[in-house]
Amino acid sequence: VVVTSLLTSRSLAFVLKERRLYSSSRITFTEALSMVDYKRVKYDETPSDKLIGTHSGSFQADEAMGVWMLRQVPVYRNSKVVRSRDLKVLDPLDIVIDVGGVYDHAKLRYDHHQRGYDERFDEGREGSEGRCTKLSASGLVYRHYGKEIIKSYYPSLSDEHLEIAYKKIYNSLLECLDAIDTGVEMCPDGIEPIYRDSTGFSSRVGRLNPR
Repeated sequence: VVVTSLLTSRSLAFVLKERRLYSSSRITFTEALSMVDYKRVKYDETPSDKLIGTHSGSFQADEAMGVWMLRQVPVYRNSKVVRSRDLKVLDPLDIVIDVGGVYDHAKLRYDHHQRGYDERFDEGREGSEGRCTKLSASGLVYRHYGKEIIKSYYPSLSDEHLEIAYKKIYNSLLECLDAIDTGVEMCPDGIEPIYRDSTGFSSRVGRLNPR
């Protein structure tokens, strides 16, 4: 629900307006919406025959978000999900996230727990010292499939606007999930936060685990 709300026409129009693509302060929000044709396409809901794998046991927002995003990609649309930590079960699956100890896009394996791993979304915001967090599984999925997901919902987006939306969604949602999942403290010096949690998504998903 959180991600879908970020991918609505109103949200995308706000992102673009926020970036001053509409420089005149006299342009209203309704007028801004009318200037951009961001209508969501209707998907074919037929399930894909591809299988998505992730770990069994307690679940977190990281792999929950990663699986949701993959199931928005046409090739994995509404795919079944197999949850296991057994490599014999995971190896035959089409794509696996957050388990297996391997990050290899060519093999469609997206784990972040292996030793020596240090993948980050980009070099960070202008004027910063770089991203505060490594990519979790959802961050890896977003790195490789985020633009495809946005474009599949909004095929009329220009490349420029797609890039703006792609970065904005990471900054406002995915970076926080990555940071929480990889154990980055929000205020390591006790004063200024190095990332913001505007959704509480991680804790909300965590509460869904049986107690």
